[in-house]
Amino acid sequence: MTAETPPLAIIVLAAGKGTRMKSALPKVLHKIAGRSMLGHVLALSQSAKAESLVTVVGPDMAGVEAEAKTLAPTSGISVQHQQLGTADAVLAAREAIKAHKGDV
Repeated sequence: MTAETPPLAIIVLAAGKGTRMKSALPKVLHKIAGRSMLGHVLALSQSAKAESLVTVVGPDMAGVEAEAKTLAPTSGISVQHQQLGTADAVLAAREAIKAHKGDV
């Protein structure tokens, strides 16, 4: 990062159940072009050279957490215990990024 560019933290929201997809597989684990949707997002996030990366998962989503840790081993994991929408998912990552000074 340059002096003009503030450090970046990325929050990846991956807690969606995918109920409208009518699948037992969480939405972010569905594959597109040979890679899970989460895999595409994490690859792009890592290429942005963020100072920190946090993936928000839903409760009982061990498969999503495992995928995130496999594809982005340095990614923090936050759990959105009550899935109350996008803003609530961002709030679930608050503790993980509270020390961050820069852009999110």
